Amino acid sequence: MRVTLDEQPLDVSDWSLGGFRVAGLKAGLEIGAEHPVSCTLPFQGFNITFEVPARVIRWDQDTRAAAFRFVDLGDREAALMRHFIEELVRGKMTGVEDTILRIDTPVTPVPTKPDPNPVQQMPVRRWPIKQIVMTLFYLSLGIAVFGYVAIYLFASLFRLEVSSAVVSAERTQITAPVSGQIVSLAGRPDDRILSGKTLVHLRNQELQRDVSRAELDLMTTRAELNESKALLADEQSRAEGYRLVAENNIRQAETQLDGLMLARDAARLKLERYQRLFEKGHVVQADLDLAELEHSEALSNLQRKEIHIAELKKLRDSGESTQLYTGTSFAGRAAELGAAVERLEEEAAIRARHLAELKARDDVKRLPSPFDARIVQLLAEPGTTVKAGEPIMVLEENDGRKVTAFLTQDEIDDVRHGSTAKLYVPSEDRWIFATVEKISRTDGFIDEVTQMHRFRAPDSRSAKVVLSSVTDVLPEAGTPVTVYFERHRANIVFRTASSYLRGAQ
Repeated sequence: MRVTLDEQPLDVSDWSLGGFRVAGLKAGLEIGAEHPVSCTLPFQGFNITFEVPARVIRWDQDTRAAAFRFVDLGDREAALMRHFIEELVRGKMTGVEDTILRIDTPVTPVPTKPDPNPVQQMPVRRWPIKQIVMTLFYLSLGIAVFGYVAIYLFASLFRLEVSSAVVSAERTQITAPVSGQIVSLAGRPDDRILSGKTLVHLRNQELQRDVSRAELDLMTTRAELNESKALLADEQSRAEGYRLVAENNIRQAETQLDGLMLARDAARLKLERYQRLFEKGHVVQADLDLAELEHSEALSNLQRKEIHIAELKKLRDSGESTQLYTGTSFAGRAAELGAAVERLEEEAAIRARHLAELKARDDVKRLPSPFDARIVQLLAEPGTTVKAGEPIMVLEENDGRKVTAFLTQDEIDDVRHGSTAKLYVPSEDRWIFATVEKISRTDGFIDEVTQMHRFRAPDSRSAKVVLSSVTDVLPEAGTPVTVYFERHRANIVFRTASSYLRGAQ
């Protein structure tokens, strides 16, 4: 059907007695608005056109598509459209005169030509030959037609044919566990490989880099150790000088202590003299206070020096003569350097053992086959350098072949888990019995990028059924297969009939 809307001719996407839907409109439409529409139905080289008002019920701005509902469809137009739907579109045979008569008048058509051979006027001598021949012809044709229809109905009601099926197998990529150079590959495409057989010999470049890095670390540690040993030897040579300086410091402090003791005694005598003179009134209070202050200061200096001498002797007696106390800090790093030498010696021993372990490892890594498989594709050649995680070859499991069939959302309702099915392999012209292992309605709804479910049209083959062979070996992966499922309908009548027919078989 074609329609003309606002002087724009359009092809109708779908139509019925209630309305139609078009796409590709130039101007925007308002939902609920009525428009005069000219509808055209092509038939036998000429067009049947009629006018009818229609109301907009849906409008899609993105696709410029709209759906219309007929507002006032006349009896003549309705009868004409019903004639096209029920008789012409569905394949029923009809004459041109019958269609033209329905165009001209909405009444039931009657034949316009008289019967050229009325039964009342037919000669008796024509009956035996023509009637028998025609009877036998139509009888044979009827038997053939009804037999075909019966077989088709049986297949449609109790069998489900799906041609969108293919043999699939689990495929695995063999990837490089480490970066390195491929030394050799075991096999070429289509070769059979047993489980555990070495597929790839890969020279481990990371191991070689680890050995070089370990050698460099060991050399660095040994250099630091030699440097620390030299510094320790130099520091030990200074230890005697530190000891002599410490003894000299003690002697100097003791000499200073004698002077401070004399100063204390002088301050004490002065204080006693000022006290006697103060009692007699010869000195004032300020002079007495000053004498007491000098006496106290002399005592304090004496006590500090005694404490200093005690600390120096304690350091000398405790074995810390390798360090020189300057009064504010210690000079000398013998203990620190000795600890550093011990640490570096232990670190050098550990690095030497680690280097020996790395050199003992095999620098050629062998990658075995995880299962009995067939080599599908080689992604690298011997001599190629690959990075860690880069694929080298693709394997297909020998015993993991399945048949994957893609069904519509309506067809998936008629398939049951564990039911039997027949597989026809056109390329080999053979039949295989199989069972249904997995049914998934939503596999085709998952978007691989967003990992979310997305819409699929009802006629889209977005449902998936996986089948396994019962007896025979399935062909190679990728082989097309036609699957004949047992149809299990939810309707009680069909279920009863199906059970009865299966029992009769």
